[in-house]
Amino acid sequence: MKLYFPVSNLKKIFLNKTLVSLVIFYLPFLIILLVSSWQNQIPVPVLTRDIFASAKVPVYTGFISNLGILTWCCSAVVCLFTFFLIQPTTGTANKIKNCLGGFGLISAWMMLDDFLMLHEKVIPFRLGFPEKGVILITLTWVIFHIIYYRNIIFKRTYFLLLGLAFLFFGSSLIIDQFLEIDDIGYGSNLYFILEDGSKLMGIATWCFYLCRVCYQQIVGFKNLNYPVDHLK
Repeated sequence: MKLYFPVSNLKKIFLNKTLVSLVIFYLPFLIILLVSSWQNQIPVPVLTRDIFASAKVPVYTGFISNLGILTWCCSAVVCLFTFFLIQPTTGTANKIKNCLGGFGLISAWMMLDDFLMLHEKVIPFRLGFPEKGVILITLTWVIFHIIYYRNIIFKRTYFLLLGLAFLFFGSSLIIDQFLEIDDIGYGSNLYFILEDGSKLMGIATWCFYLCRVCYQQIVGFKNLNYPVDHLK
């Protein structure tokens, strides 16, 4: 029995949009793998193995920190997914879309910052830029974003949730910058709960606020009877 596989079928496979999209999606992962294998500065197992296996620490080490990173990731993914999904038909809807895109980029930066300890270790020690300078630039970025989209945030979203998130973030930042561990007692559980706990609650509130706005935008995009700019 002979099997025929026409060239036209082969073209259909390679020109399939899903396959092309998959190849494009693969590219950054392949680049990371290739660079990791070619470089000689860091042993490859250090980059590929699970951190708990490499460091030989309990699997619950850094659980609160990792939970915060995952929540940042959730915020970034939801915002950026909504940004690419919705197709605004009015100027207001377009501003909301761009506002969500900006929040998605901010969330992605905060995720990478926490995941790689950029403002604490990488940027100060590798690039020589002070930690407080990185924090100041990040704060400036966030404040500028809020001011630029103030009409969207304060008139069309439940902004009190965002304010609550900043209250938690501010508490964590104040404790981190101005309160030393020795003020409460070295190694005190209270110190870490106040600092890291406030930060986690801030990230959770930030994520809830953005997921709420994104959900309402997606609902508005799918249901023509739902006003896209009615977010409260």
